[in-house]
This record gives sequence, structure tokens and C-alpha cells, in this order.
Amino acid sequence: MKKPNYIVMLLLGCSVLLIIKPGFCQQAPGDLQYDRKDADPEKLETFPPSIFQHWIHRVRYRCDACHDTLFKMKLGVTPISHDLMDKGKLCSACHNGQIAFDAGFKNCNRCHVTEEK
Repeated sequence: MKKPNYIVMLLLGCSVLLIIKPGFCQQAPGDLQYDRKDADPEKLETFPPSIFQHWIHRVRYRCDACHDTLFKMKLGVTPISHDLMDKGKLCSACHNGQIAFDAGFKNCNRCHVTEEK
């Protein structure tokens, strides 16, 4: 009996989730939530913190694609802001509209995911 190819199974599972509905899972195990330090509670209801889907990035890239050049390994150590992303740093080093979707205004809900009720 042939042994299952777990990488192919993982990729198929991820593809199904992405096709069914982007943002299907607000936060999966291993994903990172970046809380907004400047936001008051009222703003967080309409503009939630960002969720970094670590698992989907790890499917395509090795750790050293981002660590320690763009992000430090410890959560919360690397300051993250849209000012830095506007300069092509952090997430927008890849999320620039060429390598991956751009980190612009029209894509806010791809990272700032609200929980469905």
C-alpha cells in the first residue's frame, strides 16, 4: 500500500479553505495576532487587529525568508506599522502587488479579519 503524501494533502486542504472563503478561520493554531497599540476599544470593533496566517506562509516559504531579516523571531519585538509598510518594509516587502497582494487600502480585510457572528 502506498504511503500518503502529507505535503500534497496539506496543500489541498489549504487550497480548499482558500477557495471556500478567504478569512474562513479568524485565527488558526500558529497564527499571530498583532494588537493595535494606538486603538481605543470602539475602533477595534470596526477595525480589528491583524492576524498573520503563519501556516499559509510556511507552506510556501522557509523561516529564513522573513526571519531575521524582516521580522525578529519573538512576537512583539519587531515594531509594525503601516508607515513602515508604505516604505516597502515588513509585510510589504512581499505584499507589494507583484509577489503577493498589495498591503494597500483595498485589502485591509485580508489581514484585519473580523469574527463572523
